[in-house]
Amino acid sequence: MAKAKILVVPPEKTEANAMPAGCSGPGNVRAYVQAEKFPLRCHEIRLAAGEDVTVGPVDGESIGYIWHGDAMAGGHRLPGGSSFVVERGEQLVISGESDRCDILLFAASETPQTARAGGHVHILPSASVPRNNALTPSGVSGGMHADSQCPTCSVWLHENGFPGMQAATPEEQSVAVHSHSEDEIIFVVSGEIRLGRKLYPEGTAIAIAADTLYSFTAGPEGMRFINFRAGLPADIHFANGNTMN
Repeated sequence: MAKAKILVVPPEKTEANAMPAGCSGPGNVRAYVQAEKFPLRCHEIRLAAGEDVTVGPVDGESIGYIWHGDAMAGGHRLPGGSSFVVERGEQLVISGESDRCDILLFAASETPQTARAGGHVHILPSASVPRNNALTPSGVSGGMHADSQCPTCSVWLHENGFPGMQAATPEEQSVAVHSHSEDEIIFVVSGEIRLGRKLYPEGTAIAIAADTLYSFTAGPEGMRFINFRAGLPADIHFANGNTMN
């Protein structure tokens, strides 16, 4: 089956699913992006208070993001906005600490031939995430959960926040059209994202294949998303011929 170039999955289009490969536990699972459709995977795992999910051990790497609620992992309390990385060969038990704890779990669909050594777990509570609330004069903010620089794992996860805006003109949209050299998944954790003329709500995943041109804007009330890639991003290529690292 041919892999999708752009796959847009709003929450109502998700599917009930078994636990992702390498995971075990009683949580409810919704599949956003699956291996047969895209080179990256994204699942939502919902835990009730006192329920546990074990991630790993597997041959690849997984990165998780606490979307709603609170969790405990490795002796650390993880409120919403926290993250964790489970490297190849390792495992981590995550426990729900609130009535509802939603975990977004990302991984590559296949283990790369040049996979790093693994053997570690990284836990990053929300308060420890490096953030910049003034990335641009227009008010875009950012945070870095995993930057692919670890010697034993290669996953990437960053977050961005955007102020609200009305629909862009065709000229404004054309300036923002760009592509990346890597497959990526954008997940809207709050607000709305505009693709073309359509608004998509919180809980929408957008899988974009490498070298695919696209653009987006935030909805009228603003937006925050996280962005997953399996490795270090290269330059951004704009449709007008410009590049940005």
